[in-house]
Amino acid sequence: MKTYLIQRGTIENQESKKGIDSIVEFDYMGASEYEWGALPDSLKRLRSRINEYTYLDVPLFGKCISVFCNNEQKTEVMEYLKELANGKMNTKLGSYFDQYVKPSKHDLEWQAKHPLKINFWWDIENDLMFWVKNPEFELKFKTIIATKPS
Repeated sequence: MKTYLIQRGTIENQESKKGIDSIVEFDYMGASEYEWGALPDSLKRLRSRINEYTYLDVPLFGKCISVFCNNEQKTEVMEYLKELANGKMNTKLGSYFDQYVKPSKHDLEWQAKHPLKINFWWDIENDLMFWVKNPEFELKFKTIIATKPS
């Protein structure tokens, strides 16, 4: 499983917003591939198959990553995350996933002054999402992801 488009985000309560935007603040990616309805389209595809989705906790380089993926993707998730963490996946724009799970010495020095806020990622081609393990967020996410907008 490969991807080119990963949307970055930060888990954050935003009570003034609705749906997934109420729990994740998405980074502005600055490329047309992320605009023109790319996120809503991915969410629509995901929700159309919601009964085929599952949650996994994946240990990776001493960190725990929660993954929301289609059952068909379960066997590939570990390798997918490892490739992303090791910089072996060519994405349109940086995901910064590697800087979270496997930071270099330079990354650690930078993060000491500028903490990395990104802790949520959405593969908008494969319709899967993953985040830094966070039980409180996961409870909210489970409710929101299963609720189709009216």
